[in-house]
Amino acid sequence: MKTLLSRRIVIAVGVLLLVLFLIRPGADRLRWRITQSISQALGRKVNIGYVHLRFLPRPGFEFENLVIHDDPAFGAEPLLRAPDVTAWVRIMPLFRGRIEIATLDLDQASLNLTRDPQGKWNLEDLLERTSRISTAPTTAENLESRPAFPYIEASQARINFKIGTEKTHFAFTDARFALWQESENSWGVRLKALPIRTDANLTDTGVITVSGMWQRSAALHETPVQISFAWKQAQIGQVSELLYGSDQGWRGNVVLFGAVVGTPGKLRLSADASVDNFRRYDVLGNGSLRLVAHCAAEYSSQQKLLSNVDCNAPAGDGSLELKGSASGLPFSSYDFVLVSSKVPAQSVLSLARHSRPGMFSDVNASGILNATVHLSREDMSQPLQLRADGKAQDLRVGSPSVGSQIALGEVPFSFGPPAIDAASHKIHPTMGGGSVGGSIAASIKDSSLEIGPVSVVLGRPAPLHARASLSLSGYQAAAHGDAGLKQLLQSARVLGVPAPAVSADGSSTVDLTIAGSWADSRPKVLGTAQLRSVRAQVRGLSAPLDIVSANLVLDDNSVRVQNLNASAAQATWRGSLQLKRPCSSPGACEVQFNLRTAELAAADLNDLLNPSAKKQSWYKFLARDDGQAPYLLQASATGKITVDKLDVGKSTCTQVTADLDLHAGKLKLANLKGQTLGGKAAGEWQADFSVQPPAYSGSGSFDGASLTAVAALMHNAWIDGTGAAKYDFTASGWTIQDLLDSANLTGNFAVRDSSFPHIALTSQSGVLHASSFSGKIAFQKGQFSFPDAKLESPSGVYKVSGTVSLNGGMNLKMTGEGVSGFALSGNLLKTRVAAIPTTAAQASLKP
Repeated sequence: MKTLLSRRIVIAVGVLLLVLFLIRPGADRLRWRITQSISQALGRKVNIGYVHLRFLPRPGFEFENLVIHDDPAFGAEPLLRAPDVTAWVRIMPLFRGRIEIATLDLDQASLNLTRDPQGKWNLEDLLERTSRISTAPTTAENLESRPAFPYIEASQARINFKIGTEKTHFAFTDARFALWQESENSWGVRLKALPIRTDANLTDTGVITVSGMWQRSAALHETPVQISFAWKQAQIGQVSELLYGSDQGWRGNVVLFGAVVGTPGKLRLSADASVDNFRRYDVLGNGSLRLVAHCAAEYSSQQKLLSNVDCNAPAGDGSLELKGSASGLPFSSYDFVLVSSKVPAQSVLSLARHSRPGMFSDVNASGILNATVHLSREDMSQPLQLRADGKAQDLRVGSPSVGSQIALGEVPFSFGPPAIDAASHKIHPTMGGGSVGGSIAASIKDSSLEIGPVSVVLGRPAPLHARASLSLSGYQAAAHGDAGLKQLLQSARVLGVPAPAVSADGSSTVDLTIAGSWADSRPKVLGTAQLRSVRAQVRGLSAPLDIVSANLVLDDNSVRVQNLNASAAQATWRGSLQLKRPCSSPGACEVQFNLRTAELAAADLNDLLNPSAKKQSWYKFLARDDGQAPYLLQASATGKITVDKLDVGKSTCTQVTADLDLHAGKLKLANLKGQTLGGKAAGEWQADFSVQPPAYSGSGSFDGASLTAVAALMHNAWIDGTGAAKYDFTASGWTIQDLLDSANLTGNFAVRDSSFPHIALTSQSGVLHASSFSGKIAFQKGQFSFPDAKLESPSGVYKVSGTVSLNGGMNLKMTGEGVSGFALSGNLLKTRVAAIPTTAAQASLKP
């Protein structure tokens, strides 16, 4: 019986507990009382939608739609809005008939922090009011006769920031914050939140945590405060978009720690910041770079004055130090001095390398940098003023890949008006002064950092003078004076300035400017250069190019070489060249030229253009036997060549001119003219190296050629007289044998007043003479043939047919009407003549 009763009691208690846990009876009678209590404590109008009682797990209330209105001076939007609020009450005061809230839990609250135009925040009155209320600490014993300050906490909250009636783009989301009374005269606060920007979708802005305490005081500006804060897990690109509204292109992990101690009338601020793996978004592979800094300052809220600013950032054995002050709201006037003391040049170079892609990627530096930068502004209506000067000492810049180092020594710099005129490419010697201490106050927008002048010895007795100008939009540099060409090109490559990819040495006198914008990847070089006694190894040539003298003019779209006097292929060349720029590939670097030489040997030209053709025949410059022509397949050139005397094998051509066009491996010689063998030659020749094997074609003519000279070249006086011809040909192959095997030539010829000393038709007729020998001629498979030829001689008119091979072997027939026919065999040196019977000769004439 007792067991049954016990079970019933347990079930009844369980049901009662379940009912108390689930049922939320309304408590509208208490809503007005609770609303008034909170309103009197805060000094703000308070609205509560509904109030429900809770019994488990502890006694309390549930509020719906809690709204705490703001001071009308800060706008009509509420100070705080929370859809769900749970208030747990203290147990002991209930026995004394008093409702006292122990914990106030806000869920998904929205808090608006507002600053008016005078810089006052809407929470200041609340803090002052709280400090005047006599409450017991949050953790006070329940025996206290005074009510204890509740522990107020919020989760999944949002904190908005407003200026006047307008919300800013900044907010805290997913915030957790708590407020409590730590002791009799002090309160504590704690916050953890994610910073966001309402007009952007940001994901890596990090986590901000704040914890602090303040004490009771009669006036807010005398309230002692102690606050620490941290900002972790932030990516600098996302932070820049959070602050500026757009990603500024920087990357790295940001960590910030700080503390605020003192009173609002005199706060002591300190902060430590670091950025790991700092770089621009498009810079990869330059190693990691870590930036750190420590700052301390004092701030007075009454005077709105930030004073005794002292920031220090270590850099190797040196440091960067920032000192100064700022006042107004938001800091409308300021005066700061940045001092660089013994900062290693390599540290500055590393920062530049991580700030711009491809910038000094293979450069190292030694030396130290000392500088002073003064930054100030009187008020918001005035432009920012900047004064700067300093110098680099014992500066050396080098490149391991180039294998060169530039000794710059002492390099002064200052901030002021630009000293380089971009239009005239000249340095204004009176600007900037170039001396330490000669700084100029100027607006940042209209001014630039002037570096130099500096004098550098680059392989010549006289130095090269240079200076540079850096502004917000870009940079310019100027150099003029004497320099060894090899050292000049090496220095350009070390500094990242575009330079021709040639190996050259000699002397030069230059007057150049280098300019570019920070957004562009390559600077542009303009100006003039005079070259003297230069030897250059040029791609595509087997031997160095010797330039006695030349003038270079570099403009926006081209490089012009004027008054060229150079030696190549054992010949002296004079004339001019012009190359397009910029040049991303050999095909894009189209060369226009007009060159002339007094004498040129085809064998020497072959040696120059065909490195593998040493000790080979002269004609092989048209038939490279290495199976490829990489430079010809890429180069692009047009122009005119004039050769006063051209030695081709054992013959000589004079007054040779041609228009040359080379594009994508296709070579064309147009308007080819010259005098050879006592006559004139003209033609149009083409070569296509883009196909395998290369193909050749052309057409041309000879007029007034001396056949005696032709025979002399063959060391066999087998003919004399004067000849003319017109021809068309095609051929292909890499070697001369390939060309002969594939050649197909057709043409017309005419020989006048000629004789053939080795041919006598009869024993009584003597040497064969011809007043005219003309007709069609063809060449195929190593043999000349005469498909339709006629020879007129004193003995009659003959039709000539048959073949003649390259080695001189012949198989010809001479037939005619009313005359005896003849068969010619043997070779050109020993020709055998045999009579053809008249009937056979007449039969051969019939179609």
